[in-house]
Amino acid sequence: MGHGAEMNGCGKCLKYLMFTFNFLALCGGLVAMAVGIWTCVDHASMERLLGTNLYMSAAYILIATGIVVVLVSFFGCLGAVKEIKCMLLTYFIVMFGLFVTMLVGGILGYAFREKVLTTMRTQMYSSVAEYGNEQAVTDAWDTTQTTLKCCGVEGASGFEVWLMENKNFDNTNRVPKSCCQRSNDIQNCIRQPTSENAWVEGCLTKAQTAINGQAAILGGVGVGIAFVMLLGMIFSMALFKMIK
Repeated sequence: MGHGAEMNGCGKCLKYLMFTFNFLALCGGLVAMAVGIWTCVDHASMERLLGTNLYMSAAYILIATGIVVVLVSFFGCLGAVKEIKCMLLTYFIVMFGLFVTMLVGGILGYAFREKVLTTMRTQMYSSVAEYGNEQAVTDAWDTTQTTLKCCGVEGASGFEVWLMENKNFDNTNRVPKSCCQRSNDIQNCIRQPTSENAWVEGCLTKAQTAINGQAAILGGVGVGIAFVMLLGMIFSMALFKMIK
């Protein structure tokens, strides 16, 4: 009971289609995990400057869902090959829940693009005064400025914000070391930053571009895998009804 008898050409076609789309979903789950992990590793240190955890939440959703998709897709492939109705029904129910979760994760990643500029500007300005006092903020700023080759918040002379807003800096030490272009000229850079020895462009625009690009990848991966999962669910129900 629950196993299919010899199927006609249409049934075999459905079986192979379901197997194919489940294999694609399995590969997609691996991709989702990889993209989510890459996002967490690449931008975890910047999260303190984002002003929202929506971005990292989308990455966590992709990682968790990707793991489950890999497991469920494997059983979906097995259910299609063996033509086991119970396994196909269970697969459909679980996959539907994952479909909704993955879609939400993808939409969150895409929607974040619209919110990032306002939240980052506010958070960056408010966190400048915390530099040197709070380790998480200090690490976030140093990583951001070093990675993106920028200094301060915005404008062609972004480093000015350090002198104006942060009381930890004075006329002798005007900017953090992470603003400096060359490691062998740090002392001159922090005392008198210029376009020759320091990154003078503000970090806001560069960070926004970097985050938006990765948010688009998160959204694209989530929505793309959700579409493959939807096709897999359709084929699983069609195959379920054809099995006697």
